[in-house]
Amino acid sequence: MIKKWSYFFEQVDICDFIELNRVCSEHKLDSVMHLAAESHADRSISEILVFIRTNILGTHALLKSSLTYWNKLNNKCKTLFRFHYISTDEVYGKLNYLIQAFTEKTPYSLSNPYQLQKLLVII
Repeated sequence: MIKKWSYFFEQVDICDFIELNRVCSEHKLDSVMHLAAESHADRSISEILVFIRTNILGTHALLKSSLTYWNKLNNKCKTLFRFHYISTDEVYGKLNYLIQAFTEKTPYSLSNPYQLQKLLVII
């Protein structure tokens, strides 16, 4: 665990709902920042179950434990609590000379299981 200022880091299994609940309750969180992901698109084909476990099931477990924790908060704390999900621009495909930057209005362009998994979580 790293403690500095008002944040901390604990390395736990993202699919371990009980351990995630412990972390939320023990540290009295006001926000969760979700950065965990399997991210190598090539491996998303050969090791798809690893990607599904982390990117889909793990995100579900973290959301569920955060919601469980949030439901126990008083109204003021509920208003202040934030869940930050850091994703990827991979769901939009590749930039080209016609597209200089992606926006939320850019159509999705999926070509591998990694992109599909990330899209499933954000929609």
